[in-house]
Amino acid sequence: MSPLPNSDVVMLRTSRLAALGVVLAASAPAQLAPRSNLGTITIGRVDSIWSPTLKEQRKILIYTPPSYDDTSFTPQHYPVVYLLDGDAHFHSVTGLLQILGTGVNGTYVVPEMMVVAIPNTDRTRDLTPTHATAGTDGKPAPGFKTSGGGPNFLRFVKSELIPHIDSAYRTAPYRMLIGHSLGGIMVISALYTMPETFNSYVAIDPSLWWDDRTLLRQAKGYFTRASLSGRTLFVGQANTLSPDDTTDNPHYSSIVRFNSLLDRYRPEGLRYAYKYYPNDSHGSVPLIAEYDALRFIFADYNLNLVRALDEPSYLTNHYRQISASLGYTVQPSERTLLQLAQFATQRDTSKAIALLDMTTRLYPGSRRATQMLRQLRRSGSER
Repeated sequence: MSPLPNSDVVMLRTSRLAALGVVLAASAPAQLAPRSNLGTITIGRVDSIWSPTLKEQRKILIYTPPSYDDTSFTPQHYPVVYLLDGDAHFHSVTGLLQILGTGVNGTYVVPEMMVVAIPNTDRTRDLTPTHATAGTDGKPAPGFKTSGGGPNFLRFVKSELIPHIDSAYRTAPYRMLIGHSLGGIMVISALYTMPETFNSYVAIDPSLWWDDRTLLRQAKGYFTRASLSGRTLFVGQANTLSPDDTTDNPHYSSIVRFNSLLDRYRPEGLRYAYKYYPNDSHGSVPLIAEYDALRFIFADYNLNLVRALDEPSYLTNHYRQISASLGYTVQPSERTLLQLAQFATQRDTSKAIALLDMTTRLYPGSRRATQMLRQLRRSGSER
């Protein structure tokens, strides 16, 4: 038999991948869609916590991936995204995670993750690292009179909110902090003051002009001495230039200078990416930057489903690499392994058995895997 031309090999692999994606999507349980009841689609839930530090009750919006409440599989633990300006960005971030991480169309390019979104009570107070009285033009800004509460807010996040989330939900030891605009400078402030708290930091069009560029002025000194091994920083910048700019644009130039400083003084061990969005404004940039940040942070996560079917040991090596990258042990979910095994039974029972053996090792209580193994081995012995 003559070998297939390269174009036919590519088409064959593509069709197999497409077929596998359809099967995985079709075999996913109903819980993989947003939960619904009596015509209502439920994307998340509202939680709250009393903060002794802030002296107020804080509402938080919680998204858990669909598999979180699926009792038909072994319970998983999930990395957590902490999201500033939470009421503004809850839908965009949870939508991205739903599409990219839960197996929609066989897609697993990021982990399944929780989102803890923090709505504002006093945005100027909580999302500014210092007290300032002037705006970007140097003129008095009466609206800034409550500014400077950022350090207190970060203490609340670190000492009160995170322990509450870790005790109330099944969390994995990986955290991401995402912020836009003033939220972006709080992400950078968190990196400066408590870098051990989060594994990855996403600052979207951060307002580095704040208080005479105070965080920018600290950047060189901080990054030349900081130990940030195992940390990741993504900075996205919108096109905030205007034809009317006759002098320096503080918002735009501060981010450009911050990126230049990081290019020059980036600490060893810090993964860093910067991306400029020439066609996006300050208001439109969050969605596309959130997507790019997730893809950068989890660049090595993408699961090659066809290779997993052809070479089950690939899964072990793949998740070992992911674990090393993320800093904690990550395993394929029971549901993913069983879906792959189910598909493999139609092609190569030896590969299906290998996948099911892996499932029973990782999830000894998996009745489905045990039953499927028993059936496959019995049918094999009867031939």
